[in-house]
Amino acid sequence: MMNKNSMDKTVKIPIYNNGAVVEETQDKTTKDRDLLFELAKKESLLEEEKSKSLDLLKTIVQLRESLKQEQIKTTDIVKKAADLEANAKESLVLAEKELVRKTTQFEEEKKQSLEFMRIIEQLKETLKQEQAKKSDAVDHTAELEARTKEIAALEAKVKDLSASLSKIAGIAAAGKLVGEV
Repeated sequence: MMNKNSMDKTVKIPIYNNGAVVEETQDKTTKDRDLLFELAKKESLLEEEKSKSLDLLKTIVQLRESLKQEQIKTTDIVKKAADLEANAKESLVLAEKELVRKTTQFEEEKKQSLEFMRIIEQLKETLKQEQAKKSDAVDHTAELEARTKEIAALEAKVKDLSASLSKIAGIAAAGKLVGEV
């Protein structure tokens, strides 16, 4: 007798379906091809991006170098501008000092010229008085001539000083213009 339990055990054997296996294999092959195609496409894009990245990196390096050079140039320009400004200020200070000196000299020359003019007027007045007192005396003629020569010499000096005064006034005006610029 057969044991009932032994009958209950059944073994299931899969049925071999050749068409399903071929179809499944073809699906896998198509999927593999599609994946390979996608992979090749992605690798191509990746290579393109790497190439672009390298080009961009080279451009960045070049731009950094250009920036460094421009910064050096800018620093040089700023330094030169500062030097020029310092020189301009120094020149202005010197010009102002020269103007003050020339103005002082002009004022002194002006005072001296006025003093000489006053002296000349006094000498002329004195000469007139002396001429009136001694017009009748022939022996005093030499003395009067000497004073006249003195006056002529002083007048020549006044003319020279007036010419110098005019030159100084021109220099002072030019110095003032330079100071205003």
